[in-house]
Amino acid sequence: MNDSKSEIENILTEVDKLAEGKILNREDLHRLIDLALQTNQMKKLEELSFQARFSQGLLKIIRTKDNSINDEYFVVVRNEFGGGIEKIKNLINDLIPQSEKFIREIFENKYFQLTQQSLSNLNNLCTDLSYLKMYFNDRKRL
Repeated sequence: MNDSKSEIENILTEVDKLAEGKILNREDLHRLIDLALQTNQMKKLEELSFQARFSQGLLKIIRTKDNSINDEYFVVVRNEFGGGIEKIKNLINDLIPQSEKFIREIFENKYFQLTQQSLSNLNNLCTDLSYLKMYFNDRKRL
């Protein structure tokens, strides 16, 4: 178990470097990494980080919509973003069932409610997960 804790801390240290100290949900990121390691689901965590990074790219397009983007493409991007958010929620839910009820409730209340605050929290977690994706990409290059 001690090896797992040090592995989590090593991953978080590297992710922090990539994020230049701007991780917003370190504790929840720690929980997701820990759960993935405990349940041997690192591939699922990698998929989650990919979906998060992809959704961040789509969100950037949505936020900066200008006249050069036609309306049909914008609708496609908006729909893909919505589908991506659902995939992210599903992947998180796939990772957390083995966790304590307390942890599941944290994620449910903080990220999965149909509120503006919850969507904002989920977006911030996706930003953190995007840095985790960068970490995974760096690891593959080594």
